[in-house]
Amino acid sequence: MNRLPLAQLTLCAVDCQTPALSVLSLLHAMRQVNFGRVVLFTYDWLPAVVIPGIEVIDIEPIRTPAEHSQFVMRRLAAYIRSSHVLLTRWDAGVVNPGAWTDEFLVHDFVGAPWPDRPEGREVGQGAFSLRSRRFLRAGADPRLTEEHPEDEVLCERRRDWMQDVHGISYAPAALARRFVADDDPVEPWHFGCLGAQHLPGLYDEDDMSEVVARLPREWLLGEPASRLAKALLMRGMPAVAQSLLTRRQQAGSTDELDSRLLSAAASVLGKLMPGG
Repeated sequence: MNRLPLAQLTLCAVDCQTPALSVLSLLHAMRQVNFGRVVLFTYDWLPAVVIPGIEVIDIEPIRTPAEHSQFVMRRLAAYIRSSHVLLTRWDAGVVNPGAWTDEFLVHDFVGAPWPDRPEGREVGQGAFSLRSRRFLRAGADPRLTEEHPEDEVLCERRRDWMQDVHGISYAPAALARRFVADDDPVEPWHFGCLGAQHLPGLYDEDDMSEVVARLPREWLLGEPASRLAKALLMRGMPAVAQSLLTRRQQAGSTDELDSRLLSAAASVLGKLMPGG
């Protein structure tokens, strides 16, 4: 398969909690897109084997969302030499490389729209986002004293300042909705997706089993884990859904929906067994 050539982009993830999961996301994107550079920023971690094409950069530990914001806003710019960076994370990825348009590069920031912001100011979610080097440098401006959450600071609270002082251009909402599917189902016009519920559409059953085995306990207790379980069942991966729901209950979940989903997974598995 011919990969989409995007040498002007650096693909990167900043992950000190689940770096192995972020590697899966990076590898999936690399199979579809030829990036100029691919970087994982993490702390005190190296893959079991060398992964060609991924540069692992050791950084100070990031333990909290606020520390993550501080790194992305204040330090990331120093590592980026390309014109743009595609910032991703373990529960996001490239879904349709054919949906890429160079119109994305016209703007300094492209990310999923927030659902509850005024028209013209809704684009700003940073988890899976395309950022120009100018945007990164603007975020490092010491006149900005707020840092967290970094996407809210740079795309909402100080949006006017970013535009007036640094000339930052934010993608219009219509273009941003083509860039990434967030809560909406993935469509052919989406370049990327954000949210664990989309992962069964990206990965095969073996990779999804690895994802589920590595999910941290605190994430398992959240609502996104339930959405992922439903998506696994819809995608015909009942054994993985069963594993996820079992881990979720072992972590302490008392959600009644878990039992219903486990029953559904067991029913599907029973029908798949010989004589089922």
